[in-house]
Amino acid sequence: MGGKSGPSNNQMVQFEMEQAREAKQKENLRQARLDQGKGAIDALFGADNFDDSFYNKYGQAELDYSMPQLEQQYGTAKANMTYDLARAGTLRSSAAGYAQGLLENQNAVNEAGIRAKADTDMAALRQSIASQQQQAYNQLYATEDPTVAANTAATAVGNAQLSQPNLNPLGEMFKPIAIGLGSALAPVYGQYESNRQLNSNPLGQGSVNYQNQT
Repeated sequence: MGGKSGPSNNQMVQFEMEQAREAKQKENLRQARLDQGKGAIDALFGADNFDDSFYNKYGQAELDYSMPQLEQQYGTAKANMTYDLARAGTLRSSAAGYAQGLLENQNAVNEAGIRAKADTDMAALRQSIASQQQQAYNQLYATEDPTVAANTAATAVGNAQLSQPNLNPLGEMFKPIAIGLGSALAPVYGQYESNRQLNSNPLGQGSVNYQNQT
């Protein structure tokens, strides 16, 4: 009995080759869409919109807000300390220099803290923008639609460019430096003065100056 013969080996090979060509073509088109979308996302999140000057401007805005407040508080603290020293009659004493050193140290610590916070906030902004870029990538790979991904990224970039630091008034940055024998400074300064005199005496504390006896 005759009957239909199955496809020849040659036909099967040609069919499989055609399937492979179609799959490769689809993959090439898919990769082209992904490359197009990634290129658009990279351009939007690139240096044209988010270079170092963008982040530096963000940090400088925080410093411009906080540093004048610190300077004002420092001026007030210095004026109060000068008044207290004058009232205690120690304005031109070594105690005044010691108190000024304490105040300068507070100011340096406060300024370093403000600058460190600005650096931390700039780093957090960088991380936030990098996270938004990654979200745009994720959407692109999920949808394989470069136009939708690019539009979403453009919206995110527009919002990020409007970012402003969270500005809050500084609290009290300087601890009062009490002046006078009955103040907290007295025992601290007394130890400082004792050490200073000891260091200035080459014989050391408790030394005896022997003299020839006749």
